[in-house]
Amino acid sequence: MNASTTTFAVVDSRNRHCRAGVTLLEVLVASGILVVGLASVASILPAAGTRLAQATLEDRAGTAAANAYADIVNRGLVAADIFGSGTTKSATFGLTLPAMVSGSVSRNFIASAYHEAPEIVLARLDDSRTAFLEDDLVYQPAGLADTPVSSFFSGNSPREFKSGVCWGAMLAPDSFPAAPGAVATLSVAVFRKPGSAMDLTLQAATPGSSMFQCTSGSPATDEALRKQYLPGCGYVLAMPTTTSTAPKWIKITSSWTANGTGPVNVVLDLFPLGSGTANLISSGSMQVVAFENLQRVDQYPVALE
Repeated sequence: MNASTTTFAVVDSRNRHCRAGVTLLEVLVASGILVVGLASVASILPAAGTRLAQATLEDRAGTAAANAYADIVNRGLVAADIFGSGTTKSATFGLTLPAMVSGSVSRNFIASAYHEAPEIVLARLDDSRTAFLEDDLVYQPAGLADTPVSSFFSGNSPREFKSGVCWGAMLAPDSFPAAPGAVATLSVAVFRKPGSAMDLTLQAATPGSSMFQCTSGSPATDEALRKQYLPGCGYVLAMPTTTSTAPKWIKITSSWTANGTGPVNVVLDLFPLGSGTANLISSGSMQVVAFENLQRVDQYPVALE
């Protein structure tokens, strides 16, 4: 009787100290769930990085536009005397639009509508560095007068200044001749970085339509160039058909290439211009200048000094 009782007690002690384990199947299921979760997180990282870069660029572009407006106003460039006597062309500052255009034909095309007064502008505005959004401290090659003293070197010379976000501005009176007190429009175009520009011909799909087709220039049949120069939500600069009329910035509502090979269709937002489109369209055709790396265009109504 005692032996039987002792045997039963030993068996009970072993059962109390048993620990439940995790099976291999449970480990595999948990690992699968973890992998799916990590893959989902990893898949959104590139999109999140792209959005962050876009937000940063928009913020820097807004800062550049505000700086450009303040520079132009505070340096006395919103003034009638920069146009000169008898001038019927708009004025440009900063990274001037003619300088961005490659090729003599395009340069002449731009110059027909723009007037520059270097002796006045240069006396009130700094060199081309003013047109760039700079960090608190930038570096240039040794030998330049404005090179800051720094112990940070790349090789044997200070780091070179890398041009990035920049702006070009246009001041256009509502009517000529320009006179003190006259109303004008100051347009500030901000670019992600310096680029090129080209002149294009846009033909209205139907009379009075806001949809146009690109009938000349490389973007007419090149999808990559369409994205580069005529992207949706971008801008083009419409050139006037008559003298004493300022060019107009027009927003691109959307653009696409038919069947992937052409022609390029462009929908323009003409509503803000109203009757002003009469001086931009001739026989359904519009001459525009398209810019590379254009980020935003801000327009300010001002009174000439």
